Amino acid sequence: MKILIQQLARLGDIYMSWPAVRAVRRMYPDAEIHFLTRPRFEGAVEGLTAIDKHLTLPSGHILMPLVNENVNLEESLNRMEEFVEQVRAENYDQIINLTFSPFSSYLTHALTMPHTTVLGYTRFRDGFFCAADEVSAYFYAQVGINKPNRVHIADIFASMIGTEYTEQDWEAPEMPELNFDLPQLYLTVHVGASEKHKALTPDAWGRAIDYFNRRYQGMPIVLIGAPNEVEIANEIIAAAPNAAITNLVGKTRMNELFTVLKRSELLIGCDSAPIHMASLTDTPTLNISIGNVNFWETGPKATLGLIYRVEEGQDVAPERIGEIIAQLLEGNADPELIMRTGGLASYTKVESAEKEFAWNLVQALYLGGQFPVAERIEIIEGAMKLDEINDFMMSQFALIHEKGVEAVAPFIDGGEDVIKSISRIVPELRPMIDWYHAEKIRVAPGTQEEIVAATLSVHERFKRHLRVYVPRDEKVTTVEAKDGTL
Repeated sequence: MKILIQQLARLGDIYMSWPAVRAVRRMYPDAEIHFLTRPRFEGAVEGLTAIDKHLTLPSGHILMPLVNENVNLEESLNRMEEFVEQVRAENYDQIINLTFSPFSSYLTHALTMPHTTVLGYTRFRDGFFCAADEVSAYFYAQVGINKPNRVHIADIFASMIGTEYTEQDWEAPEMPELNFDLPQLYLTVHVGASEKHKALTPDAWGRAIDYFNRRYQGMPIVLIGAPNEVEIANEIIAAAPNAAITNLVGKTRMNELFTVLKRSELLIGCDSAPIHMASLTDTPTLNISIGNVNFWETGPKATLGLIYRVEEGQDVAPERIGEIIAQLLEGNADPELIMRTGGLASYTKVESAEKEFAWNLVQALYLGGQFPVAERIEIIEGAMKLDEINDFMMSQFALIHEKGVEAVAPFIDGGEDVIKSISRIVPELRPMIDWYHAEKIRVAPGTQEEIVAATLSVHERFKRHLRVYVPRDEKVTTVEAKDGTL
């Protein structure tokens, strides 16, 4: 058996994929497993012994004709086709797409042979988007910024491939020897982040470290980061002149950071690859989560993983961060910290009533949980309007055989517009509406009769869910246990 696993996202996503790749190896010990990444992030594959072959997408080579003075689209397409044919010749029995991006869905479809089974995003034979499995449909509907999902991305990967992780899946790789000295006892600070808006400023880091140093004078701090973050490190050192700082920024290979993190008492950093590397070394981690980030999905998975959340537009208090670090070394977790826990959600945090309702609704839709009680009349009114529009749209689909698609399409489109508007007006119902849209997208190509029947099936299920919140003389209390699975 030959398996291709795709992860075309960034460094942190690759490290979050390590346990899933190892789980695939455990599930198929005799399989030949290939791992496809972008060349820019190939350093994150070093030490991943569960794969037999590492492939890279030559994106620079493919796109070069498009950025030259004389743009040559045809040449770029030829280069892409050449790469696809080369990889397609491997004749994979299974492709596991862990990327969840539009481009990766096209690539997966292009690499798929008639006998290939696919997990993750791909395309139908007519080129339209296809969520190939129920977990992919869940990802499409419920995962991302401003979405209700609270399942960690690494756990979504496990669910998609159909397994539960073992301790071995989360083990650190073999620790490389270092050609530089480290303090006997130290904290590690990663000075950057995956994106600039997720990072602390050099001044904020310097003030946090300076405050901590006054509380814990002499405790060494090791700075880590990429070569393009060297100037940031210099500014931090200048802002905390009395701290005992070892500066490794731009001086280490990616896999050497495993050794640095394994020996560290604590990692402090914003959303970035080292947070996920520390999950593999099980290093205690304080994640400074800033702004437009869904910490539920990408927070630290180390046993002692903690999150200090700074919401969008909220001012960062560097001295507060320094105090929290000092408290952790004293064995005390500040009440503001979000704690790592077991279970479906990896962390414990009580959110607003609206967000709690949405998350409970997600669990009802996909896991057979109890539907949450509607505390606002707007939820009932929104569900009633959705039920009315849904009935109208079903009546229009039933007329297609008699009147034709062109005659009823404007009415169906109008119904969809109303459904989208209710999603904005009553955000608690958005998870159900997003579930509905994802299920509609999953309807495969076929004859008109087949497509109408499959679409009506989605509307029927939508109706059963809505009936939970629609007052009736004889209220329907029995609904499908679940429409998907995690």
